[in-house]
Amino acid sequence: MPTIVWLISHAANAAQRSGTFPQAPVADDEAEEALDARALAALAAWRERWHARLAGGERNGEAQHAVTSPAAIARASAHAAGFAGATPVGALADTAFGAWQGKRLADLAHEAPDALAAWTRDPAFRPPGGGESFDDVRERVSAWLDAIPSSATDMVAFTHASVMRAAILRALGAPSPGFRSIEIAPLSVVALRRAQHGWLWLAAMG
Repeated sequence: MPTIVWLISHAANAAQRSGTFPQAPVADDEAEEALDARALAALAAWRERWHARLAGGERNGEAQHAVTSPAAIARASAHAAGFAGATPVGALADTAFGAWQGKRLADLAHEAPDALAAWTRDPAFRPPGGGESFDDVRERVSAWLDAIPSSATDMVAFTHASVMRAAILRALGAPSPGFRSIEIAPLSVVALRRAQHGWLWLAAMG
């Protein structure tokens, strides 16, 4: 049976709701983010719908493997969703936003409108101060996917919208500018299946 990777976008937090770029994860920080009531309610509903299906799958007697982005919000989401033992994986990290970390989109729209517009249109654009472009994210996500053997245990991965867009485009073999046409809501689920020629994007049911 070919490997299936289930990608889940983390729960929304206050920074995301206010349109603020996330801070970079602190090295060796094992603390999870304190989830607010809205996030906890959303995760409780998600867990009721999805947990039994994703945690219960087995291949050759092995339970599905759970991984997560190193970000505190992703680790907290995985824990609250019932995957407390998820292993952090660097390739699943959110985009590095460089000097934009912790800044609000609304403020950047006034301070650097041309740069912000380029970031929304150009997959090769890198935020100043050492940020990553979408192409950079796609490269590391593609390398991670391609390193997963077809015989590997099925996987549940809590990550970020940018990572999931990159994974979808990798499966489709579509050009990077297509990232503008993919919307990923908090706690969305995307399923990819390993195939002989690469990856297939599966419709997530029920």
